[in-house]
Amino acid sequence: MVDESKNLFSSIVKDYNPKDEKQANDLKKILNSYPYFQSASAHYLKSLKVQEKGAYSELLPKTALLTSNRKLLRDWLFSLEEVNVNSNPKAEKYSFLDWFDIISDDPPEVEKKFDLINNFIKNSPKIEFSKDQKSDPNLTIETKIKDELITETLAKIYVNQKKYNKAIKAYEILSLKYPKKSSFFADQIIDVKKLKIKN
Repeated sequence: MVDESKNLFSSIVKDYNPKDEKQANDLKKILNSYPYFQSASAHYLKSLKVQEKGAYSELLPKTALLTSNRKLLRDWLFSLEEVNVNSNPKAEKYSFLDWFDIISDDPPEVEKKFDLINNFIKNSPKIEFSKDQKSDPNLTIETKIKDELITETLAKIYVNQKKYNKAIKAYEILSLKYPKKSSFFADQIIDVKKLKIKN
């Protein structure tokens, strides 16, 4: 059964025509045996859409669930191109000298780009800064942190960064802010002062 379905599906895909009702019926038989077969479901859905059958609207959500790329499914379903596998476009044959004529007719874009770059280099434009422009403010000036933003975590960060004076100040503010924990913060201040002396 599997080999038969495989061969049938391969022949359908090889010469797929969404308008062919026999192919649509064969795809339906395959889907009855293998309901989660994504490619067969997509091909059958396209056949239903082209043939304007009512089952299209029922099968669309099921096929969308089976499809890994819904955008690709949508683009494929709504593509208007009909590909004819048997049609061979006639290849134009040119001699060796004809190719030179064809190539030399179009001025290459690359040369235009190189000319643009060379002109830019020759002119060597430079960006000039205005002299009356004010200098940027000094960004190294320490910013003051508001008292209400100081937390235990910030104080610990100051200790880890070895900014002991800031850590002591933060713990002092916290002891005033939270009087019930003032003894804890006093111990922390003592520990920070010891660290400050060691380093």
